[in-house]
Amino acid sequence: MTVREEGTRVCKHCGTPIKGSSYIEKEAGLYLGPECYFRDTYLDGIVSGFESSYLATIEAFVRAVDAREHETGNHLFRVSRLAIILGHALGVEGQELADLYAGAILHDLGKIGVPDAILLKKGPLTPEEQQVMHGHPGIGRGIIGHIGYLAKAAEIVWSHHERFDGGGYPRGLKGGDIAWGARIFSVADALDALTVKRPYHDALSFEEAKQEIVKESGTMFDPAVVKTLESVSEEIKDFIGETPES
Repeated sequence: MTVREEGTRVCKHCGTPIKGSSYIEKEAGLYLGPECYFRDTYLDGIVSGFESSYLATIEAFVRAVDAREHETGNHLFRVSRLAIILGHALGVEGQELADLYAGAILHDLGKIGVPDAILLKKGPLTPEEQQVMHGHPGIGRGIIGHIGYLAKAAEIVWSHHERFDGGGYPRGLKGGDIAWGARIFSVADALDALTVKRPYHDALSFEEAKQEIVKESGTMFDPAVVKTLESVSEEIKDFIGETPES
């Protein structure tokens, strides 16, 4: 991503004049910043996949999760961007890309049903508490699975903690039995988790996080998605650890 200082230019996405400030130069044009570039490059197709009222419903769900646990809300926005970039590189488009976006941004919706004493606990969870926490994918699916336009997204929500080798939860699905969108999402989710500082670990650099994910190719993650992560490194690393502007 090239950033330059120059005279007046106009952002390709929002049309705002760029006067002597930093801007991002891409093959498609000039942008005020990463958010304008992302929206112009990736979100246009997603927005066309949902009616405005549907998007309002999705955003309401996100705000509900954010009200319970603010960092979770930030994570939802970050990881949805990473998932969309990976999905786009894998040839996902149209309604399927919209479904990936909805599933990614709603993946932790089920945490609404987890008691505060467990969800907000500072220390390690007991085995019993872990069992309760492991129920959140099913809770999330239960909330949106009956909404027709979110049916495919609900499969991602339900499957986002499955592992490629079958060692995940809640159903122990393996390989191709896991929804394609969930296999894409799991790599994006891990990338965000590794590159953002948490109480129990420091943030890794993008390259360090990528290597950790590569180590789990074929076990935790779909090798095809991991390979794609390596191929879009230059594109995706600009969005690591950044929360989109509201």
